Amino acid sequence: MNLSVIWKLFKKEAELVQNDHSVLLALLVAPLLYFLLMGSTYINKDEEQVSVGIVDLDQTKSSKAFLNKVNATQKIAITKTYTNFLEAKCGLNEFEIQGIINIPNGFEKKLKKNESSPIGLILINTKFLSSNDINKAVNLVAIDYALEARQKFFESKGINPSFAKQKANPITAQVNAVYNPTNNYGNFLLPALLILILHQTLLIGLSESVSSDRKNGLMTIGFEESKNNVINYIFGKTGFYLILYTAYMLLTYFVVFPFFDLPIKGSIFSLIIVSILFLFTTLLYGWFVTSFFKSQVRAMEVMAFTSYPIFLITGITWSVSEMPLFLQFISNLIPLKPFFTFLKKVTIMGVDSNLYYEEIIHLLILLLIGYIATFLRLNYLKKQRMTLKSVIK
Repeated sequence: MNLSVIWKLFKKEAELVQNDHSVLLALLVAPLLYFLLMGSTYINKDEEQVSVGIVDLDQTKSSKAFLNKVNATQKIAITKTYTNFLEAKCGLNEFEIQGIINIPNGFEKKLKKNESSPIGLILINTKFLSSNDINKAVNLVAIDYALEARQKFFESKGINPSFAKQKANPITAQVNAVYNPTNNYGNFLLPALLILILHQTLLIGLSESVSSDRKNGLMTIGFEESKNNVINYIFGKTGFYLILYTAYMLLTYFVVFPFFDLPIKGSIFSLIIVSILFLFTTLLYGWFVTSFFKSQVRAMEVMAFTSYPIFLITGITWSVSEMPLFLQFISNLIPLKPFFTFLKKVTIMGVDSNLYYEEIIHLLILLLIGYIATFLRLNYLKKQRMTLKSVIK
């Protein structure tokens, strides 16, 4: 490894990026634009005051008190009142509301008799997060309201209030939500989206550069300038991207995360080191794949259109163990998979370092695979160029 040769290749790559507008756009403009767009979309991180309609056929003090308690919850806002269910269903179909609370006639009478009084809850599950919020809030209010009603019933039988409360609710569940106690979607999704933006713009920018080298015959010059040393060529070519995206990572962790109030509960040092490891692994994978293309457009298309399927099989949106075996195998070959798991453990969970060694080892294995594949591919291209050059002479 020759540092002076690597530095020369590093400066040459920086000049190439500066002079190629398409590469410059992918590397400098796209990450910042996507950060702004994605961050603004999920800036609130959680949906509050979900619109709900009501059909109160009982129109009693008890039904109104129940609905007032529902409306007082953080997640729900009663925005529409309907006279009958058909009218409410029309509002549901027109997306005026995300759900309907239907209180039947005789609700109060059954409560006073300590009888079961079911409440109708109709939800639009096309927005499953909103429907889950409504379902959870209404059920919690229903449990509290039922407990209060049973307690009053026992008190009416002459039982003292403390014993009546115990008798009304003999079994209590103590739920302690850890890591994401507010259960908000932003803390879960935003870190992964920010990393995905960096991952894809890095691959697109690198792919345009490598394919341009192949198309214009600059790879031969690169081999010559690296003194036909593939290791010099790898570090010289990737050095610029590694430093640039390490700076983006630092910007993400120290500026973007605090701006969106995203947690980093674990070791920031470990986070930075493993992020650099992830970036270098991604660079090697990207270079290997792109080295088969001579067209910038074709290389960019491949990198751009594989982003969403790759994201889906990394385990961030669905458990990898529930996928078909061949997808599990492919998932384990993608650097994003162990890095997303590591990111979750360090940022949201803040676990001890011994609990994410497996992800670091996984990344190191993928780094080795990527390095060997890229080394062999570039060595092959170097020999091919030398053979072609000797034939021409």
